[in-house]
Amino acid sequence: MGRGINRLGVSRCRSRVGAVTNAAPTLTELAEAFGLVELHAESLTRFARVHRGRTTDGREVVLKVAGSRSDRVNAMARWQRDLATSGVPVVAALDLAVPNPQQVGEDWWVVYPFLDGAAYHGAPEQIESAGELLGRIHAAGAATEGLRDYEWPDTSHEEVLADLETLEGVLSAQNDPEAFAAVRDLGRRWWEHKDALESRDADLPRCGGSSDYKANNLIWTGATPTLVDPDNGGHEPRLFELALVAALFHNECDGAPARLLTRQEWSRFLTGYTRHVELTAAELELWPLVLDHILWEEGTWVLEDNDEAAWADPRQRGYLLGLARANVDRFPLLPSATPAVMTGAPEANSGS
Repeated sequence: MGRGINRLGVSRCRSRVGAVTNAAPTLTELAEAFGLVELHAESLTRFARVHRGRTTDGREVVLKVAGSRSDRVNAMARWQRDLATSGVPVVAALDLAVPNPQQVGEDWWVVYPFLDGAAYHGAPEQIESAGELLGRIHAAGAATEGLRDYEWPDTSHEEVLADLETLEGVLSAQNDPEAFAAVRDLGRRWWEHKDALESRDADLPRCGGSSDYKANNLIWTGATPTLVDPDNGGHEPRLFELALVAALFHNECDGAPARLLTRQEWSRFLTGYTRHVELTAAELELWPLVLDHILWEEGTWVLEDNDEAAWADPRQRGYLLGLARANVDRFPLLPSATPAVMTGAPEANSGS
């Protein structure tokens, strides 16, 4: 698992906003390319160039990088528009007098409508409505042609051991030996069960997803949230996105508490989700392995990626230490279920 590349094959090496390369287009070039009359210099996020602007007809917009490959960028744009047309609240590229998305410099850029709404602050009703929106996205059957297909990682045991060595250094710096002990056990479980999970690929229904369904990518303009920043998605097992919520929902969200979702909050999220999606028996069975897969492939990447400033932030630090300890006991798919302890290939009806 190369740490510059996440489980989806998407580059996760971040450039802080101030570190703009010489090849990056200027604000003037971007405004001219999209016919914008105003483009704010200050980014809306410290992790990427996301600029608020205005069109010639007065619409408030957001301009951001959509990706580096035209086929995938345009496939995601079709997926977003398909969802929006069917009434699912997901931002979609605006219709402009010029192509949108389009390539400017090395990357493809996209203009979305600017949403002025409420951010996440951890309210129970927000959590349930977030679950309901994800269920609607997964149930919508939006077009997935051209989306990146999930590919299972080709990871050696030596790479797992090297990652654990790095993670030991990260977590030792936090004076929390129990956190690393939990991650070490996660690495062992993941390695022991990775082939068994991959062999059940056909039992994991796939759909289009944002692959980044987190609280800070949701805006509430009423009782229902809208998904923003849906650029890195693909065609992947829907259970993976549920596991991503368990692992990453509170990551980098200033309004979230300094922890993961609680078991009660997770149940509230599932209440909304299962209004629209009925999980299969195989998905229920495989959930412990899927959660471990995402915790290892995505969660440990997040632990490594956060810099000293992030670890010094009490809110983010509390979340990260919780992430290091996360396991299926906190995130069951069935409220009354006892998570299975799998020591080999999953057996039929060994539910979680």
